[in-house]
Amino acid sequence: MDRPGPHPAARAACPSRPAAATVRAAVALSAPLAVGLALHHPEYGALASLGGLFGVLAATAPARRTRLRTITACLLLGAAGAAVGGLVDGRGWTALGVLTALALLSGMISSLGRTASLAGLMLLLNAVLAAGVPPSTAPWWLPPLLIAGGGLLVLVLCTPNRLPGDPSRRAGTGVPAPTGRSRPSGPIGRTEAAGDGPVRRCRAFLTSPAPWGYGLRLALCVGLAEALVLLMPYERAYWVPVTVVFVLKPDLGSVASRALLRAAGTAAGLLAAVAVFAAVPRGWWEVPVLMLLGALLPVLSRRGYGFQTAAITPVILLLSDLGNLEGAELVGQLMWDSLIGCAIALVVGHALWPGARRTARNTAAAGVGFVRPAGEPIG
Repeated sequence: MDRPGPHPAARAACPSRPAAATVRAAVALSAPLAVGLALHHPEYGALASLGGLFGVLAATAPARRTRLRTITACLLLGAAGAAVGGLVDGRGWTALGVLTALALLSGMISSLGRTASLAGLMLLLNAVLAAGVPPSTAPWWLPPLLIAGGGLLVLVLCTPNRLPGDPSRRAGTGVPAPTGRSRPSGPIGRTEAAGDGPVRRCRAFLTSPAPWGYGLRLALCVGLAEALVLLMPYERAYWVPVTVVFVLKPDLGSVASRALLRAAGTAAGLLAAVAVFAAVPRGWWEVPVLMLLGALLPVLSRRGYGFQTAAITPVILLLSDLGNLEGAELVGQLMWDSLIGCAIALVVGHALWPGARRTARNTAAAGVGFVRPAGEPIG
């Protein structure tokens, strides 16, 4: 579970810096693609830029230490998800079963706190994308490494000048740096020292209905979306489960309002993508376009979920289309797929699911640790 947030004075020492986030996003999205183009492998650069996008989405915490921890967790689980998705790509109903099981795991992980929630999202999202995007000639293990490399670039860009364990006092706050985790005194402290505390928490987590409730709800919706993908007569229907994953994100507020905002944001983003595909030649001109979209991403994300969706949509479409050159022909299909995903999340994951509206309250009451982000929309 996530630890309690830092002291208010300590938080003030690490304020969110919009200018730094803007530069970081612009570099993380455009630089990997530029390297791929220079090496005559733009599709590899696009995968690394996609990892950079996921790293940027994870790098929103005001405190640097929390930001680094979140990016690292998302980087590792995202690469694992891409590996699993690549291994089951093209395997039909076997892929459906694996991705459904992974959705259950991702949903349960998401109940452990904000960092775990983002990492669980990246695990499932990368698996769905890797299993759904038309395959390339690259071996299955290369896309996970490239996606992880893009996330690693964001991690490097977020690395503070002062090491997290620096014993000096935090500048301007008068709050001394922590020297380590304090152990409670007495018999309880000795019990936890022997390992009974983590075992007890793990048992409480596995026997609590809340993680299973959200995990099963997400698994059911992802399984239904993947079944529709198999039945659809065209490729690239992965946008249906991708939409389900984003709309059912457990700690971003109402599912109904998020579905409406995602539909509106996707429509706006697809219109922007049409303009990009119509006006920008393929190749090096896409690098400054990604730089501009990356710079806009943190700015629009602070305005709300719909604005963030509008910024992310053309980025994912541009990066996933580099190796296929289908361009604006995908726009109508992706809009339709997005509406189908929103409908699945609204009907199956919300309206028809028993007690879906009480999930967050029940989880908090059980002490499992559902944590709502502090006003930072993700995904």
